[in-house]
Amino acid sequence: MKQLITKGYLFCMFLFPSQSSISTPTFSGCEMTISYSEMAFASFKKAHQAATLEAAIPFLKEGNNQAKEAAAYSVSSSCGCSSAETYALSAFAFGTKALKADDLDKARKLIKKAMNMSLDILTVAPNCKD
Repeated sequence: MKQLITKGYLFCMFLFPSQSSISTPTFSGCEMTISYSEMAFASFKKAHQAATLEAAIPFLKEGNNQAKEAAAYSVSSSCGCSSAETYALSAFAFGTKALKADDLDKARKLIKKAMNMSLDILTVAPNCKD
């Protein structure tokens, strides 16, 4: 009888796990900021890998637009993360400077900084409590 109760208990334990053992995802409200910063990083990375400055320009423009969107979403009522906004605007500023660069080496240095700012958004936005 004792074995039957033990087996029944084990069966129920696996069938009905406690609520604390089920992990529920937590959201900071900054999901769109995170998405746009990931897209900006990918675009800036493509610009950084371009063989010529002319080939990098479309990716830079795309990255700048995405960084601008990340900044806009970071100050929305659902996110409200001023540090993510600062990083997004910095990424946009470095992207804009890279667009104005006269050679690929100068542009790549600025693009790398824009990439780093995009990664910084990914660091602060998930835990933002501004």
